[in-house]
Amino acid sequence: MIKKTMIIGCLLVTTGFAAFELQTVNPSSIALGNVISLYPYSLNPAAQTEAVGKYLRFDYSRIFSIKGLDYYEVQAGWTSSRKRSYGAVLRSFGNPVYQEKTIVFNHARRIINVLAVGVSLNYYHIAISGYDSDGTLGLTIGAKCYISEQMQFAVLFQNVNSPSLYDRSNRLPECFSAGLSYTPHPRIDWCLELFKDTEFPFSTRTGVRIKTLSCLDLMAGAQLNPDRFSGGLTLHWKQFRFDAAFLHHLVLPYTIYCGFGICY
Repeated sequence: MIKKTMIIGCLLVTTGFAAFELQTVNPSSIALGNVISLYPYSLNPAAQTEAVGKYLRFDYSRIFSIKGLDYYEVQAGWTSSRKRSYGAVLRSFGNPVYQEKTIVFNHARRIINVLAVGVSLNYYHIAISGYDSDGTLGLTIGAKCYISEQMQFAVLFQNVNSPSLYDRSNRLPECFSAGLSYTPHPRIDWCLELFKDTEFPFSTRTGVRIKTLSCLDLMAGAQLNPDRFSGGLTLHWKQFRFDAAFLHHLVLPYTIYCGFGICY
């Protein structure tokens, strides 16, 4: 098992900064085709203005169900009745051989009734056994436009300052996302997102959420390039929320995501 973990660590080091390239560990975002720009508790700080009140969340996944590739995320924040949001996130990924941590501080606000804007300051830190550790700062900005009660549009720019680790050749991903959500029925929400990483081709993502009961949402999604499908559910009870999702991979095992949150 130790040899397997070391091999995984070496692959991660030589192919890129894995967790920094994983977009989100939030189960509901994963279940909706890995859409990251439209909904709260994901990566767009502007969307967090929808979560009025104080909130605390914990999300977890073991990537590809492989021991040693554990991903934890804890986030907490507060959104006022005037739609001003403040939050912090801690992400941790890896094992004793290879460890990545990200600390995020974000702020967002509604500047007019139909538009929210936000910014996130991300501190990335990487530690590799037997090597020096390193850290860098990244800046993310996002916006969300409420076109109507049924339609919303969002954009997200990640790492707009082109941060890098160790040397200029190891740049962190600079990504752009544009998403659209449409609610044709009070119980149905559909979303579509176009995602672009500077290192890879465009990826199309889509998902649907169906509110089957007052306390239960079912979700399914798909993304192209790479081709994957996903699904999951959300349980609501008073101010508590439980989320679970799976993400399919063509070659490697499925990845399971779970999370728990409270809003008060």
